[in-house]
Amino acid sequence: MAKWVHSDVLDGGLNAIRGGAARMLLIKAYAAGDSYATVAGNAICTITMAPGDFTLSGAPGNPRVCTVAAKSGTASAGSGPAPDLHIAFTDGSAKVLWVTDETSDQVVTGGNTIGFPSITYTANQPI
Repeated sequence: MAKWVHSDVLDGGLNAIRGGAARMLLIKAYAAGDSYATVAGNAICTITMAPGDFTLSGAPGNPRVCTVAAKSGTASAGSGPAPDLHIAFTDGSAKVLWVTDETSDQVVTGGNTIGFPSITYTANQPI
């Protein structure tokens, strides 16, 4: 299961996600490091995001957590018969900021309602 974070997120921390993620996409396939064009081309549902959809938390000295609000949308296309679903966050034009697994990998039909769960990204303290 591929997972990946853009270097802007590693360099800029969780604020790079909160301030830069303009879109949340359900994608039907992903390989680590896929380009923005590939990720956008694999999108079967796209949701517009705003900084208020992301909450940062964590006590000093503990891991910081970015929690994404649950959202819903309508699938614009089908997933195909054997999808490897992922959720991707992009800036809407050129960068893939964060990709994580969508663990159900259920078949999606165009026009279906898609429920995106609340998900988290944790930035651990250095060891």
